[in-house]
Amino acid sequence: MKKLLTNSLAIFCLLSATNSYASRDDRWPIATPESKGLTTEALDQASDGVKKVSLRYCFSVIKDGELIYDQNYFGGINNSYTAYSVTKTMTALLIGIAQTHGYLSVDDKISDWLSELPSGMNPDATIRDVMGQVSESNPLGSNFSYNSGAVIDSLGQVLSQATGMASEDYAQQQLLDRLDMQYTTWNSDSDGNIKVGLGVRSSCRDLARVGQLMLNQGVWEGQPLLDASFISNMTQPSYPYANSNYGYLTWLNQSNGEWHRPFKSGTDIMLKGAPTNVYFATGLFGQFIVVIPDLHIVITSMGTTLQLESLNTLQKIWNAIAPALDE
Repeated sequence: MKKLLTNSLAIFCLLSATNSYASRDDRWPIATPESKGLTTEALDQASDGVKKVSLRYCFSVIKDGELIYDQNYFGGINNSYTAYSVTKTMTALLIGIAQTHGYLSVDDKISDWLSELPSGMNPDATIRDVMGQVSESNPLGSNFSYNSGAVIDSLGQVLSQATGMASEDYAQQQLLDRLDMQYTTWNSDSDGNIKVGLGVRSSCRDLARVGQLMLNQGVWEGQPLLDASFISNMTQPSYPYANSNYGYLTWLNQSNGEWHRPFKSGTDIMLKGAPTNVYFATGLFGQFIVVIPDLHIVITSMGTTLQLESLNTLQKIWNAIAPALDE
């Protein structure tokens, strides 16, 4: 059955493939690769390599804030797909926005906002601890424990309590609308608290707006949405002894010790061949936002590659696109 499903989806992807390389978009400014020092030919080759990674849906490249390349192998240019744990990184940005607005602090205890804590959470755990995935450790900060359930979803409840409005509304007003993410939705519970573990559906082009906001240090179209200091902290190890490559719900590529993912651990850099200041969001079965500060580039790709450890999928995608970036 699994093989039949994979083959059927692959055939449908092939039949539905569309080439919309930077040809149109009602919201992204558009430029050619050549105007940014890259080449269409090299990016075409990169796209062919991405497409060979099974069940890829889309691949977009933003440079200097402009869309320079876009391929859709499955559906239209703004088709939305489940983003899984990319939702976590977006939630960290929401926390940063709420802190910038003065609603909360990352050093607040979860118990300052919630009367009942999720099972397994340390009673002294802070918002920072939850975003660093160390809130279940004792002593706090000593152990990385990746969570996509009630512990991480507590952040949606905290946002509701702190802002005085349902966090689904806060997310819509302060992030999705501000970034003009018209093809993105965010699931919530019956009380309007956003799902943090895997609540977002989005498109490659919309997710690139999240990466661009981070690359811009919290500024969007000239307006600061959150403090640059929060982005800086978000993209540095929160608890380096527990996980050297995890910031605020964001994966890093540094080489300062042991790192841990849901299905893989290691030392040295996480994404081989990529600069050490690269950071990224990943989702189950392969949804990615990759930010390359040195090149002023944001890359996104979405799909349903049947590989539990999405880092392995991202490595294949990086290997395909890296030659096109080294022009």
